Amino acid sequence: MEKDISLSEGIKLCAEQAIYIRADDTLAICDLHLGYEAALQAEHVAIPRFQLEPMLENLEKLLARYNPERVIINGDMKHEFSKNKSQEWDEVETILDMLAYREVIIVRGNHDNFLQTIIARQNIRMMDSITLPASQITFLHGHKKIDSSGMRIFAHEHPVLRFRDEVGAQITLPCFLYDEANQILIMPAFSPLASGTNIISPEKSFMCPDLRNVNLASARVFVIQDGVMELGRVSNLREMHDDASSEIETMIRNRRRFDPEKPYTE
Repeated sequence: MEKDISLSEGIKLCAEQAIYIRADDTLAICDLHLGYEAALQAEHVAIPRFQLEPMLENLEKLLARYNPERVIINGDMKHEFSKNKSQEWDEVETILDMLAYREVIIVRGNHDNFLQTIIARQNIRMMDSITLPASQITFLHGHKKIDSSGMRIFAHEHPVLRFRDEVGAQITLPCFLYDEANQILIMPAFSPLASGTNIISPEKSFMCPDLRNVNLASARVFVIQDGVMELGRVSNLREMHDDASSEIETMIRNRRRFDPEKPYTE
């Protein structure tokens, strides 16, 4: 598998669940959901606080590889809706310290109600959407409708490919969903805990209102597992899922893209 894959619009899909746009020297991540463990613990779910470390490791790799001038956080930097928990304060500041001396733009997500209080002392912009000057690509979180044109990059969905292997175990892989015809790219969550919409589900089950009425059958699917790999189109995977999920497992194991003329079988 490739570490990163380039799309025709100058967008790189990164194995660390991020996007890099060369024309604007911009790195983008989304859906960090910092403080998620504290929210679960408040609901009496016993879980250690472990997700920050892999996110810091991935961010360090991305900054070293691309050294971007600008970093966009496309919504849901923190998790708690109603207040700022101490874990969120600490972890948001830790991430922002790593991004010091770069331009940081935060696109407002539905979980970011009180984020402004944490970032108030820093020179960081938070807005509902941002269109990059060179590429004219627009980032929007996706939880509410926003009028925009051209290439749009959504978050919020936490897209994954979820299927069962040949022995019935469920496998969940984060993925990018790219629809060239509709000029839509959906980013995977940066958080290792945040799996969400299964991309082979019907569009009406998607969380973004702008996506529920779009036909995504021709969208290309790029899964992340030790690199980025294109599997084919949503329509192909939906057909395969109905017939045999093990076909998807075979494709991933053999690092091969779906070819409708050459079905994959053991």
